[in-house]
Amino acid sequence: MSIQKTALAALFLQAAFPFPVFAQGVSSGDLDTLIITATRQPMRAGEILSDATVIDRAEIERNGQGTIVDLLSRQPGIQTTSSGGPGTATSFYVRGANSEQTKILVDGVPINSIDNSGSPLRFLPLSGVERIEILRGPAATLYGADAIGGVIQIITKRGQPGLRADGFIGYGSHNTRRVAAGISGGNEYWRFRLEANHYATDGISAQRHASNKDADDDAYRNTGGAASLSFLPTRDHEFGFSYRANSGVAHFDSGNTPPYGIPNGAYDTRERFEARQWQVFARNHFFDGLWKSTLQYGEAVDDQMNHFEFYDSPLWTRVRLLSWQNDIRLPLGTLLLAAERQRQNVRADDTGAFDRAHSVHDNACLVGWSAHYGNHSWQLNARSDRHSRYGHENTHGLAYGYQITPEFRARLGYGTAFKAPSLDQLYNAGYGNVDLGSEKSRNREAALIWERGAHTASVTWYLNRLRNMIGWDSSLPGPWGGRYANINRARLSGATLAYAGQLGVWRIGASYDYLDARTRDEDGYWVPLGRRARHSATFTVDRTWGGKFTTGAEVVAQGRRHDGTYAKAVAAKEELGGYAIINLAARYALTRDLAIEGRLNNLFDRKYETARYYNTEGFNAFIGLRYSPQ
Repeated sequence: MSIQKTALAALFLQAAFPFPVFAQGVSSGDLDTLIITATRQPMRAGEILSDATVIDRAEIERNGQGTIVDLLSRQPGIQTTSSGGPGTATSFYVRGANSEQTKILVDGVPINSIDNSGSPLRFLPLSGVERIEILRGPAATLYGADAIGGVIQIITKRGQPGLRADGFIGYGSHNTRRVAAGISGGNEYWRFRLEANHYATDGISAQRHASNKDADDDAYRNTGGAASLSFLPTRDHEFGFSYRANSGVAHFDSGNTPPYGIPNGAYDTRERFEARQWQVFARNHFFDGLWKSTLQYGEAVDDQMNHFEFYDSPLWTRVRLLSWQNDIRLPLGTLLLAAERQRQNVRADDTGAFDRAHSVHDNACLVGWSAHYGNHSWQLNARSDRHSRYGHENTHGLAYGYQITPEFRARLGYGTAFKAPSLDQLYNAGYGNVDLGSEKSRNREAALIWERGAHTASVTWYLNRLRNMIGWDSSLPGPWGGRYANINRARLSGATLAYAGQLGVWRIGASYDYLDARTRDEDGYWVPLGRRARHSATFTVDRTWGGKFTTGAEVVAQGRRHDGTYAKAVAAKEELGGYAIINLAARYALTRDLAIEGRLNNLFDRKYETARYYNTEGFNAFIGLRYSPQ
């Protein structure tokens, strides 16, 4: 469906439904919202000099039965692809960058894995998430390797003073069941939180046109829990610990559709997973708050076992991070000084992919200065990383903002970033190359922001040039007819238009993204990168009736894009069609703390693909009961 048709669909929605629709608004439209990820220090949304969004707890609850993947797919500047239903291989493209070029953090600890099926983020339940912060654009000067496209940080729930419980239970299409419960409490000195969650669905068949066992529904199960504890001996000091774990199984198809996979689709393939994250931290304020010190040690483990017809394929990745950050308040602005050590490990396995355990480590130091004076604002950052395998990398970034009038402000930004070769790319016995270097990028961007009362609108332009990208080189010797090498280049350019505001009793959010993501082929031509739509848009609007009843809807649209190897000849192209889907939602507050929620997704049962040969969910419904003390 074209963008013009999408706009008509949105107008039709307003005319056809006598009730307003349920928004997935751009949360950073609230200028007082605090954002941490953009600078590693809390700053108001109206003061940051980067393209960032906060998805708060209220918006997460409006998502109903959805997953993190569902929620992120509706955000500006992000496109997602999935090879079937929940739990299957998933990729996030932030500003067109590859999925592995986006840094994923849970409470500051990276969870990036060597899993070629995508980030373990797809296994993290929404029930324990307090908010999600999205930083679009290079952020290697703040977070090191892999932050070429941006950063997605999950911030989990923590205990608060007083004793309270919360919970959710719901049921929906495909025998989908969801239940979550938590209890938290504390006083002036101690705070804790305990929670448990379970999500299960019979799912859909991952493959389109599947046969035999591939034609059945692919179920997904995910069960987990979390615990956190903090000790605050005084108001200036906090010491804490948190632990989170989820495990389950995700079924997927063997890929019987030619030219891939087992010809008869006779085996029910599945992936058993366990994802764990834990950390300890100390936050201390000295000299009346002039100096804030944060010392943190954390670990994330991605443990998987893929079951195929003739063999099992294990995958185990562990990331450990030790960081010490110091925020020093200056007469003008705030100084950031930090040091980090990160170590990543993989285990040897019996398939021969890793003939022995391998590990790499990275030591880094960084400095930053953020300030504003009069109508001027600036942010300067520099970082130096020393990696045990690929060597030394220096990155830097700068941003400048100017308040043109009380309603208009502009900002300019420039930054460098890099992606480290993964342990799989370095050491896999079949295709690894220990001589790989890091991928590198240079990004330029500019934005104009308009703010008046409850309205915020912005236009952001960016150009990100990548070189030394890792690709397949068939000229290198290897058991699979080649190996990875630094041979590719890419150019990611585009613009994002976003609006969030309130017109009377109507809350409205809208965004449009133009993306031109290209790579240079063997003949020297710049050709489109796969699975990235050039045009994408969202439109959301909602309203609350009588203080208790809220109704809403959203339109999500993607343009055409190709999959597989790009072909210049029209007859040889593997092109995926564009689409637009409409979702409806409602919420009724039975009491101040208890509400019944419902959603109708893909209202008109639109058939579409985000990855060639793989299904997406058609029309589905879900209803749930939420207890959330205010």
